[in-house]
Amino acid sequence: MSNLGLIFKHYFKREATSLVNIGVLLALPMAFIALNLMGNIGMFDLIGEQVGADLTNTFEFTATTTAITILFMVSFQFFAGELILRAINEDLRGEVRWRLFATPNQGKSFLIGAAASSWVFNLIQGILIFGLSALVFDVYWGNMLVVIPLFLLVSISSQLIASLIAILAPKRAAFGIHTGMCFLMMFLSGWLFVDFGDGPVARFIMYYVTPLGLGARGILYAGPVGDDMRQALFHLGILAAMTVILAFLVLILGRRQKA
Repeated sequence: MSNLGLIFKHYFKREATSLVNIGVLLALPMAFIALNLMGNIGMFDLIGEQVGADLTNTFEFTATTTAITILFMVSFQFFAGELILRAINEDLRGEVRWRLFATPNQGKSFLIGAAASSWVFNLIQGILIFGLSALVFDVYWGNMLVVIPLFLLVSISSQLIASLIAILAPKRAAFGIHTGMCFLMMFLSGWLFVDFGDGPVARFIMYYVTPLGLGARGILYAGPVGDDMRQALFHLGILAAMTVILAFLVLILGRRQKA
């Protein structure tokens, strides 16, 4: 196995065997989804009337379960970006960095291995939510040819945002800033029960300003809730452009910090 493969294996084993990661990043989102769907608390009023208490396989229930699941799936993708942030802060910027850099491996090998393991963990989290929500709660995800690219871009952008925070923020404040950024994106996307109104400025902020909003709205449009493939593809294109910009910023700022 190559050195890069060993580094990936080390980080992925550490992340996948952590009880905190398993509980917070894998079990918690599924628990939130299950409690909200089984309790049928009416988080969303998508069709102008509350969903009935009986969990029937109607359009109304499918739309509500889909919206709730998308909210948690996309949001927890960004919260899981903490994995790459932890690897950078605790290892590459921590006390063990001198031992790591004393090995024959270059610093970028550790960064690539840590980023790849964090991304794979994110993918596993999303796949579990996809599969279990569809099997247990009959969630309909819509056109997977559009949903999968949107999900992949959301996952990649979550890693890039966490990497930017690791590069720019002070080490002690990085985790708090990352958590605050995740909640800020949820707030700006209209997911925290904040009524921004229905004006053009409010819609622009909720739909197009954050990668969280772009990914969630795009997936909604690709399914039974929005049922507008043109809008789904439009959100996909903007999210792809935003992800490229984030990657460019990580590369440029990372090189400057190294210099």
